[in-house]
Amino acid sequence: MARLAICLVVGLGLAGCTLVDGADVSAAQVRADLAAHLGEVRAAQAAVLALWDRIIFGEAVSCQEAIPVPAVLVLSPQQREAHPNAEAISVALSEATRAVRDSADLWAIECADPRPLVSLDMARAGRAAALAATDPLERAAVLLDAWPAQ
Repeated sequence: MARLAICLVVGLGLAGCTLVDGADVSAAQVRADLAAHLGEVRAAQAAVLALWDRIIFGEAVSCQEAIPVPAVLVLSPQQREAHPNAEAISVALSEATRAVRDSADLWAIECADPRPLVSLDMARAGRAAALAATDPLERAAVLLDAWPAQ
């Protein structure tokens, strides 16, 4: 089940989520793209939290398990101007993505170290970095909910 979720997140991450040439993109489409990206970042956060929790609870985790992080969503200047609601949501999603990426970077650092075990302090730091994505994700969700679907 966890591997299926990770594969799904990796697939979504490979698909990317960059908005370009958005002058003619409707508010509904921009909102839908932002909502999809919110789902991707939430899934990535859940995957990284699950990985660090497994380590904290004493499970051996292989470095073969990559932590997928979605690409940062980029709004075009035209989209930002045409859909002012989107900018604040995009900023929150970028903040959350950076927090998940920070956590993933800690995993990469651990995997590059020849030690046989991940220290509990590093696992807690990785988990804390992933948890830092929670507030911006909530902020993005609230802003999306306030943006009327058209």
